[in-house]
Amino acid sequence: MDAGLAAVLGATVGAAGTGGAGVIAAFLARSQARSQMRAEHVRLTREPRKAAYVAFIEACQKEHDRLTEAGSYLTLYRTSPIVEARAERRRKATDLYDASTEARPALKHLEAQVYIEGPRSVISAAVDLSGSLTDFRHEVLDLMDPDSNGTVEAMEAARTGSYEKYLDFLYQASEAVGADGLQKVPE
Repeated sequence: MDAGLAAVLGATVGAAGTGGAGVIAAFLARSQARSQMRAEHVRLTREPRKAAYVAFIEACQKEHDRLTEAGSYLTLYRTSPIVEARAERRRKATDLYDASTEARPALKHLEAQVYIEGPRSVISAAVDLSGSLTDFRHEVLDLMDPDSNGTVEAMEAARTGSYEKYLDFLYQASEAVGADGLQKVPE
């Protein structure tokens, strides 16, 4: 083989190798840039999501605590033989229920913020939690009415159910906030 042909062949192989390495490097850089963009997007959405989730769950916890306390007063109200004590316990339960009613619009506003932030799994958990708190409210209201068929057992079951939905929401929210952007965000 002639030295000139060997030089041209060597230069061609070298150029192809360099070009191939450049193409591979470009594909790797593009993939890394996409991953970084995805992670940055998740980071930017994480804080507003987290704020919405925390505000909603704190309001739900206050609602649950208020209804639990009202239920405790109503349980004592139904079992107390002393008329004055019964009246005071019913009044305290009514005050707590009224405070719960006043807080509903703010709670619904926070729930709407969770709907906007998503994802679907968290929205579904928020809907379930809100529904279970409403069921709990209804059971407390039934106990407040001396003529209703409401029972302490039904109220306790609703209380337990709403607490379970509270935990479900926390788990879904934690999973959504904890997504790192490199894997698919839960639906």
